[in-house]
Amino acid sequence: MMSSATDHDENGSNLSPRSMAAEAKAAATSNSHKEAERRRRKRINAHIATLKSILPNVIKTDKASLLGETVRRVRELKKAAGDIMAAAETEETGGGGDSTSKIMFPSETDELKVCECDNSGLTKATVCCEDRPEMVVELIRALKSVEAKVVRAEMSTVGGRTKTVLWVRLGGVGSDSDSDVGLRRALKMVMDKSVSGPESCKRARYYHHL
Repeated sequence: MMSSATDHDENGSNLSPRSMAAEAKAAATSNSHKEAERRRRKRINAHIATLKSILPNVIKTDKASLLGETVRRVRELKKAAGDIMAAAETEETGGGGDSTSKIMFPSETDELKVCECDNSGLTKATVCCEDRPEMVVELIRALKSVEAKVVRAEMSTVGGRTKTVLWVRLGGVGSDSDSDVGLRRALKMVMDKSVSGPESCKRARYYHHL
């Protein structure tokens, strides 16, 4: 009789505590997956709505058409950015024009350039790397460490990249060559913090022109 009651309890409509716990866990897992899927769909729909609002002249609004138009626009903007960079490099290498009108556009490669300006007694330093909130503070400290006085400065930040151009007057002890080397070393330390970051995989390029 006892064996029959036990079998009825295990195989009948009444569930054992272990079975009830297993079903409750399975239900909780299912609900968690459903909630995660709901949040995922909500994020996707929000991004699709954003694309609809920023893409010009959109005719078809289904997801496939929106993604296709987004790819086309990104390629178009990338080409335009490349043209801007080429124009900036042409001006910087002597293509003419007023220096105040040069286009400031960060490159995708980490760069450090230090060179003397002709007949002005100034040194021009260009730093291009990943942008960081503390970048400006680090640059100020680097310049102070070599007693460099900033005469003019330009900075631009696009897409997480930053480019800084500094015209400085070096007042440190020693020859002009030693001062330039000290400035380059100080700025290199600032840029290396970006180069050696965990998410950075870009190769740095250093230039020193005298």
